Amino acid sequence: MTPISPTLDDLLREENWLEWRAHAEAVPAVRLTEMVTTDQSRAEFVEGARLLRLDQKVRAGDGGTGPSPEQLLIADVLNAGRFITAICDPRRSTKTTSVQAVVLGRCTLREDYQVGWTMCTTGAKASERFRKDIVAPIMRLYPNPKDMPFSINLGKGSEAISWPNGSFFNVYSPNGDGFRSGGFDMGVADEGGEADVELSDDITVAVLPTMDTKPGAQFVIPGTAAKFRDGNLLWDNLNDPDAGVVWRGIPESTDPEELEDWESSEDHPRARMRELIERAHPGVGWTTPIEAVERNFRKFGRTQFLAEYGGMFGSEGVSTGLISAALRERAALSVKMPPAPENFTLAISVHPDGLWASVGVAWRYEEQEDLASTAWKLDGQRDDARPPRTAIGLLHHQSGVQGFAMKVLTLARKYRVPVIFDQLSQAVGVEVETLSRATPRPALTPATTSDVRRAATKTLQGFEQGSLVYFREQGPLENALEYAVKRPIGTAGGFGFGRRKDHYEDDITPVEACSLALHFLDSTTTKISPRDAFQFE
Repeated sequence: MTPISPTLDDLLREENWLEWRAHAEAVPAVRLTEMVTTDQSRAEFVEGARLLRLDQKVRAGDGGTGPSPEQLLIADVLNAGRFITAICDPRRSTKTTSVQAVVLGRCTLREDYQVGWTMCTTGAKASERFRKDIVAPIMRLYPNPKDMPFSINLGKGSEAISWPNGSFFNVYSPNGDGFRSGGFDMGVADEGGEADVELSDDITVAVLPTMDTKPGAQFVIPGTAAKFRDGNLLWDNLNDPDAGVVWRGIPESTDPEELEDWESSEDHPRARMRELIERAHPGVGWTTPIEAVERNFRKFGRTQFLAEYGGMFGSEGVSTGLISAALRERAALSVKMPPAPENFTLAISVHPDGLWASVGVAWRYEEQEDLASTAWKLDGQRDDARPPRTAIGLLHHQSGVQGFAMKVLTLARKYRVPVIFDQLSQAVGVEVETLSRATPRPALTPATTSDVRRAATKTLQGFEQGSLVYFREQGPLENALEYAVKRPIGTAGGFGFGRRKDHYEDDITPVEACSLALHFLDSTTTKISPRDAFQFE
């Protein structure tokens, strides 16, 4: 049953507000920071919603009127008061309208509240959106300009609203110049994902100093995911640990095969884009019909759709590591790599120019007594109730490839395990050719492009879910995990590990090898002697 929408007056009461907001809180988020609601903040939002006539506009998703639950959630993240707040919601989730309602309400109910607003597209677009999104509903609410409780200036290049209480809402072109001469309580850079590196720097340098003398000032960056990350205004602030954040989207660790079609089919049996969108898009069922999203899925290119509706940033020119420092730190163990278990997998990787080579392994990690396991016991949990974890590590690593094939052969024979390798890697192919001529010949397991993609996905999932560990003593692996970036593979959001832009010499062979070993762990069973032990070289 579709919930009955509360009226604007209903939303002034905290219990009604929180009940309506809870519908948005149920939507999984990539990142969501704390929320705050007060009598004043609710009154401000409600006043802004009234000016925008949200109580009169019919929502396309459910046919109701009034603010959507997501709009309340965004308002409360803003009301938490962090200096920078970044908002990345999919298209048609009314994130911009949410910010506009907060802004108009604050200007109306606060003394001398100064707002500078722009769009990271063009000055003409900022002017157009101001007239259509803000001025148009206000003029319908007040057909007679004399009845307006404020003044609106529509002069080209000087668009603004001014209140008798000293508050101002000013519209600027997206070059930072308009901001430099003023002091603002709030600066809004809408469509932050559209800002290129130069514009991102210009806006940041121009806006932030204007708030130095304003207690409680805020810089707000709403937008949708962009094609690139490095230096992108929205991306940088979504990943700022001190920023307020609303970030909705499909997790990057989603298996690419799940993104290949709207629903499962004979050609794509694992596809489930519809389900992923329904989980990740806070506007579906409220402001946006799922049928409209499906229509655009059929029309858009896959990368564009995943950015616009899936909240997934592209990888153009990427040099930002795929696995964050926080995830790496949580997974790192400050102990020596333990003896070999009964079952494990082994994979190899070679740098395209033969600069580096690695032998990686993966196995089910047997937990040792540590602070974490002690905490589980103190909490009354059984040892076997602790989530199982998987370990990855290096069995061998070297610069260059001289003697590498013989080392791999020795390890394969010693541990009696197949050698897993990327069959499309020419550098690896040279070493595999040597292995295939050996007598006796070791078992060789070629990995397809799909395996490489799923290996990277599974590795990222392991870090995100806390189910993967590695050993800090293994410097080459730790370094590779730090700077391995997302390398697009195919057109359905698939990716593998790649090297940073202009850093072709990067040694990511440790994570490439370990990820392949991890991917094949569930499907490979090997036996070794308990007296054998891993030894890092």
